[in-house]
Amino acid sequence: MFKKSPRRDSVLTASLIGASAAVLALVPASAMAQIALPPVQVTGAREGDYSATTPDLVKLQEPLLDTPISVTTITQQLMQDQGVTNLNDAFRNVPSVTMEAGEVSWQGNAPYIRGFNARTDMFLDGLRDIGFYYRDPWDLEDIQVLQGPDGILFGRGSTGGAIEQTTKTPQLDAFTAARISAGTNDMERATVDVNELIDGLGMPAAFRINAMGDSEGVAGRDVLKYGRYGFAPSLELGLGTPTRVLVNYFHQTENDIPDYGQPWYFGKPAPVDQDNFYGYRTDHFNATADIGTVEVAHDFSNDLTIQNQFRYADYGRQETGSKPALPASAMPTTPLNTIAVTINSFSEHSTEKELQDQLNTVAKFDTGPIRHDLTTGFEYDWESSVPQVYNSSGLTNNLLTPNNNLIFAPTATYQRVGIDTTTNTEGLYVMDNMKLGDQWEAILGARIDRFSAHFNELVYAVPPATIGVVTADNVNNHADTIPSWHAALVYKPTENGTIYATYATSFDPTAETLDVITSFTTFSIGNIGLDPERNRSMEVGTKWSVLNDQLMLSGSLFQTTKYNARIPDPSIPGFNELAGNEQVQGFELMAQGRITDAWNVSAGYDYLNSTTTKTTPGGPPLGFPLPFVARDNLTFWTTYWLDPSWQIGGGGQYLSSRYAQTTAPIESAPGYVVFNAMAKYVISGKFDVQLNVNNIANKYYFDMLHPAFIIPGAGRSAMLTLNYHS
Repeated sequence: MFKKSPRRDSVLTASLIGASAAVLALVPASAMAQIALPPVQVTGAREGDYSATTPDLVKLQEPLLDTPISVTTITQQLMQDQGVTNLNDAFRNVPSVTMEAGEVSWQGNAPYIRGFNARTDMFLDGLRDIGFYYRDPWDLEDIQVLQGPDGILFGRGSTGGAIEQTTKTPQLDAFTAARISAGTNDMERATVDVNELIDGLGMPAAFRINAMGDSEGVAGRDVLKYGRYGFAPSLELGLGTPTRVLVNYFHQTENDIPDYGQPWYFGKPAPVDQDNFYGYRTDHFNATADIGTVEVAHDFSNDLTIQNQFRYADYGRQETGSKPALPASAMPTTPLNTIAVTINSFSEHSTEKELQDQLNTVAKFDTGPIRHDLTTGFEYDWESSVPQVYNSSGLTNNLLTPNNNLIFAPTATYQRVGIDTTTNTEGLYVMDNMKLGDQWEAILGARIDRFSAHFNELVYAVPPATIGVVTADNVNNHADTIPSWHAALVYKPTENGTIYATYATSFDPTAETLDVITSFTTFSIGNIGLDPERNRSMEVGTKWSVLNDQLMLSGSLFQTTKYNARIPDPSIPGFNELAGNEQVQGFELMAQGRITDAWNVSAGYDYLNSTTTKTTPGGPPLGFPLPFVARDNLTFWTTYWLDPSWQIGGGGQYLSSRYAQTTAPIESAPGYVVFNAMAKYVISGKFDVQLNVNNIANKYYFDMLHPAFIIPGAGRSAMLTLNYHS
C-alpha cells in the first residue's frame, strides 16, 4: 500500500523533543544511573531525530537505504534545533544546494541543486509549488532534497534535483505544542500545533491546525524587516483504514522590506559597509499563498492501492524594489565617496494560479522469481501568471554612505511590460521496481510529458518617448512532447548496505518559469520559440545504515550534463540559441542520525566541478564554471545531551567562491565560513528553553548572488525560544 509520509512518532514530533520522556530516551544509561528523575510515562517510540528511513514521495516505495538516488532529509527536529524560520536557512544543511538572490522575475526561495536552477522544482506533498514567496517550516514535517535529474518523478525541470516539502497532517494522538521566540533585531515569533481526535464519525478521524506569526529584522542590515503569518487546518478521515480522505488548506501572508543588497564593483563586491542600504523605506514585498488540497487513497488489497490528489493554489504578490548598480561613468580610479549609484527601481503586481490533479497506483505482483512493485500515474497541471511591471527613473544614492531616509521622488514612473502566460502539462509515467531475491533490484521507468505554453507580452515605451504607448505585442504559442527515462541497478551486499548505479534524464522547456524573458532589466525575450534543454545524469553510490540503524552514511559520484544549453546567439543580438553544453561532475559524502543515544549529527560535503563544455562567441568562456556553483560546500551540525536537562549543539558552513555571471562583465564573490551554536535546558516535562546564536564571529560575508547585485549575509544574532507541549 501507499506509505504515509514519515510523521515520526506523533507525540514526540509535536512536542519538539522538549518532554522529559524524550530526554530519557536520548540520554545514555550510564548518565541516567547517576541522576535522579521523577517518574514519567513514555508515550512514543524514539526514532532518529536527524535522519529519515523512508522517502516522502508516494512514487518511491522503497526505503531510503534502497532508493538509488542521493536524498538529504532536513527533519523537523533539525530545523527546530537550529531555529530555522526560512527554508533558505534549512537548505544550508544540504551541501549540494546554493542560493541565488531573487528579483522581479522571482522573489522567494531560489535554490540551485548540483549547480542547476531549481526555483520551479519545489514540491509540496508531491505537487508542484510555484509560488513567489519565502517558505517557512512552521507547517512542515520535513524537507527532502532529491539530487540528480529525474523527469519520470517530476516532469519538467529537476535538472540538478528537486525539493519535496512534507506538511504536517492529522494524527491519532491528541496533543498541543507551542513555541514562542524573541531575539535580537526585533525578532518575535510564535507557532502553535494542535491535534484533536474526532469521535462519532464511525471511523478514525482527526483534525489538526498549525499557525504562525513572525516578525524580524536582519543583523547588520538595519533597515530590512520581514513579517509573515499563516494558518493551516487539516482534516483526515479513515486514519489507519483502507480508505483515507485528507483535506487541508494552507495560507501564508508576507509583508517585507526586501533586500537588493549592494552593487557589483568591477566584477567584485563593492568595498562598502555591511549595513549599506540603497533603497527606500517605502520599498515593500507583499505576498500571499493560498493552497487547498484534497487527497483520497484506497487500498483494494495489500497488493493494490490507488491515490489521487487534487489541488488549487492562488499566489499573489506586490512589490516595489530598488536594485543598486554602478553607473557607467564610474572608473576604478573614481573616489568611492563621489560615486552616485544608479537605483533601478521597479514595481510589480501579479497573481499566479495553479490547478493540479495527480493519480498514482501501486500494484505488487510476481512473475516467476521476480517481485514487481509497479507504480503508474497520470498528472495534469495548469498554471498562469500575469505580472505587470513598472519602472521608475532618475533615482540615485551615494555608494559609500547611502542615505537610508531618502524620499522616493523619481523623475518618471511608467509601465514597462504586461505579461500573461498560461501553461498546460499532461504527464503519464510508469516505473517498475523488480526484485530478484534479497540482494538484487532493477528499476526501469519511462514518462511522456506534453508541455504547452501561451505567452503574451505587451511592451511599453520608455522615456523620453511617450509613456503608455505600446511598442510591441509579443505572442508565442509553443508545445513540446518529451519522453524521460530512468534506469537503476541496486545490489545489497548486506541487509544494512546498498550499492547502486543510476541513469536518468529530464528536460527544461523555455516557459518552465512562466515566461520566456532572458532579462528583467531589458525585458528581452531571448528564449522565445526555443525547444527544451535536455539533461541526463549518471550516478553511482552507496548507502549504509550503521550503529544499530541509528546513523545513515552515504556517498556518491555523479555527472550531470545539459546538452543543448541556452547561450547568446552571436548572429542575433539579444536572443539565445541551443548551442551550449554544461556539465557538473562531483561527489558527495553525507552522515545523518545518531552516533550515540545522546549525540546527533547532520554533516555533508559536496565537491562540484562545473564547466562549460560547448559555447559560442559572446557566450560563457569554454571551460568556465557555471554561475552560482561553489566547488566546495561543507555543512555540519551536531547536538549532545550533557545530562537529562542540558543539551548543547553547534555547527556551520564552509562555501567556496562562486560566480554570479560568466559572460562579460564576469562577477564573482569570495567564499566564507560561519559558525552557529545552541543550548537547551529542560525545565519540566512540558517546558524547555532554547538559545540559538548564529554567525558567532560576526563574519561579513556574501550570502546570495545575482548578476545585478549581491546580498550580504546576516551578522551575529541570538534567539531565545520557550517550547511547550502536552
